[in-house]
Amino acid sequence: MHSTGAPKLTELTDLSFPAIHQMLDESMRAGYQFIQRTIDDWENGTNRFSGPGEKLWGLFLGSDLAGICGLNRDPYTPEPNVGRVRHLYVMEAHRRKGYASLLMNVIMHEARQHFTVLRLLTDNPAAAKFYEKLGFQNVNGDKVSHIMIF
Repeated sequence: MHSTGAPKLTELTDLSFPAIHQMLDESMRAGYQFIQRTIDDWENGTNRFSGPGEKLWGLFLGSDLAGICGLNRDPYTPEPNVGRVRHLYVMEAHRRKGYASLLMNVIMHEARQHFTVLRLLTDNPAAAKFYEKLGFQNVNGDKVSHIMIF
C-alpha cells in the first residue's frame, strides 16, 4: 500500500494535466456540468481566475487531484468588493475527509484579503448544510443562495 502523502493545496495556472480529466469524467457521470464549464471557460479565456483576488486551487494527494475550488470577483453584481466561490468539487473517493473544508478555508481566507462579501450558489441540500456550517447565511437571491459578510 503506497502513501499519497499530505494534502497539498496548489494554485492552478494551467488546466492541461491528466488528473483534471479524471475529475471531469467523474463529475459528468454524477450529472455535474461545472467542471466542464471550468475547463471550457479556462480554454476560451472567459475565466482563468486571473483578476485581482481571483485564484483556482487544486488539492493534490501525491499526483491525484482530490479537489478543486475557485474564487472570482462575483460577475453577477456590479459591486467590485464581492467575491464568489466557484466550482467546489471533491472526488468521491476523497469525500468526508475534510478536504472540502480545507479548500473552503483557503478560499475564505483569500476572500477576506480582497472582498467584503463572499457569495455562492448551490441547489444541493447537503452542500447548503456544509456552507452554513462554515458560517454562510442562507439567502434567497438572484444567482446567490449563500452569503458571508466579512
